[in-house]
Amino acid sequence: MEGACEVPCTEPYGRGEDIARLAEEVRRIAGPGPLPPAVLSLPPAWTFLRRIRLPVADLPRAKKMHIAELEGNLPIDDEEILSDILPAGEPGVFLAVAAKRSAVEKIVSSYTGAGFRLDRAITDHVSLLCAVLSSKKEFSGLVFSDQNDFVALRLYGGAVASARQFPGTIAENQEELRTGIQEILDADAHGAGSQASVVFGNVPPPLAELLSSADPFVLPGRGENASPLAYGAALAPFFVRETGNFSLRTSADAETERAQRRSRIRIAAAAAVIAVLSLTGTILVAQWAQGNKVSRIRAQIRKEFTEAVPGVKVVVQETAQIREKIQSLARQRKELGTDFPEPTVMLAKVSRSLPEKQNLSVREVSFDSGRLRLQGDAGSAELVETFRTSLVAAFGPEATVSVKEAEGSVRGENVRFTILIEEGGNDRAS
Repeated sequence: MEGACEVPCTEPYGRGEDIARLAEEVRRIAGPGPLPPAVLSLPPAWTFLRRIRLPVADLPRAKKMHIAELEGNLPIDDEEILSDILPAGEPGVFLAVAAKRSAVEKIVSSYTGAGFRLDRAITDHVSLLCAVLSSKKEFSGLVFSDQNDFVALRLYGGAVASARQFPGTIAENQEELRTGIQEILDADAHGAGSQASVVFGNVPPPLAELLSSADPFVLPGRGENASPLAYGAALAPFFVRETGNFSLRTSADAETERAQRRSRIRIAAAAAVIAVLSLTGTILVAQWAQGNKVSRIRAQIRKEFTEAVPGVKVVVQETAQIREKIQSLARQRKELGTDFPEPTVMLAKVSRSLPEKQNLSVREVSFDSGRLRLQGDAGSAELVETFRTSLVAAFGPEATVSVKEAEGSVRGENVRFTILIEEGGNDRAS
């Protein structure tokens, strides 16, 4: 399906009534039913660019670490930074694109309120990248756009090696604009030396000589009247590898994601501990469903599973669920590079350390910066210390076990605790 529509607005991204009119125009193209998923692309004037170097090369860890590099380095408060990164074609080097959180969340709320289902929020830099890659895969050269503000991207092998954006004050100065583009053309760290270029819109007079052989970007099909930025944004979900799955995560998105992750970890911990206690050993999950034990194990897991994990109504395919959750915990452990034992061995140590027939339970198990974090409830602070002492004996002298928090709940019935287990000797008390 393809189509184009536009609604004139009196302010950036429009007011509520403008967005509602846009939704109606889209419905005329898409037909009856809910609106298709949408991608929101922010203009350069809303964003900040920073090329950063990190001690890790893989994207998942880089995404977690890069915010620290931006804090104190942008003209906005640290808690207002909303950012993601693009691969820069060099191990450990990324292009961070940030925006002001409150501004993004306000506009996202306006669009969702009008019935749009946002797949992701990106920026025009990502839209330009996707539009170019749709016809020139692994393109190397300059990408220039006069849509919204002037933007220049230097691509190498389909990755954004460098980027510049020029606000109105700089763009009006022809010499400054020319110098900025020349710097991007000269700063080819890969030594490609290629002067290939693609232009979105028109080439300003001061750049006519530099971009004399530029190829104009042409929209495919019957979309010659559509916005090339809208076209590129619509392609973003299909260029996940090239863009690193770029998306500016709003607070609502991040909180939903965190809640889902916490739920998955709780299920993994509860299922694993129950299973280990049931079979009194570190038996592989795939071997749990054998012989006459199947019905007893399933009945026990179903009962304790629903009690340990609030909100779970039905438990089916117990062994498959347990296997999947332990594998999820193993992947999390591997991503963080921790030296702890495999999850089945580790959780067996935790379950054997639980005081027998006492009011103490572990509700959540997770990895935090290379440390194993246990969170749960206990009938008293003494029980928490008993559990910690047992963990010290179970994990041995090569690990440090400490109680980070132990405080009473709102009702005063239990003590909520957090215990951290990390590599290193037990040379300090909790």
